[in-house]
Amino acid sequence: MASILDTSSIYNTYYNNINSSTGSSLQNKLDNMGTPEDADKLMEVCKDFESYFVQKIIEESKKSLENEDEKGEYMQYFSTMLNETYADAIVDGGGLGLAQQLYDSMINSKDLPSS
Repeated sequence: MASILDTSSIYNTYYNNINSSTGSSLQNKLDNMGTPEDADKLMEVCKDFESYFVQKIIEESKKSLENEDEKGEYMQYFSTMLNETYADAIVDGGGLGLAQQLYDSMINSKDLPSS
């Protein structure tokens, strides 16, 4: 049985996406960064990743709940948007700190000017 917070599958999905042709494009962009505006963009990307990660945690957590409110036709249709909104709110409120850690790691590894 899969764990409620099966972070390894989320990581594997993310890792496989990074290793695709998009991943090499991302690496090229990281290599060419050097301005404070680029650092701001990097922070936004890190926040987007954290939001995606939190959204997947919410989705996996909801799978283990028996909630009649979540089974309606409209909730099934809009549940992805609702989970995304929840994740964005969590990240905007300070989040898990994952975005900041990713940002700091990338800034330090690429010697980019911080914003």
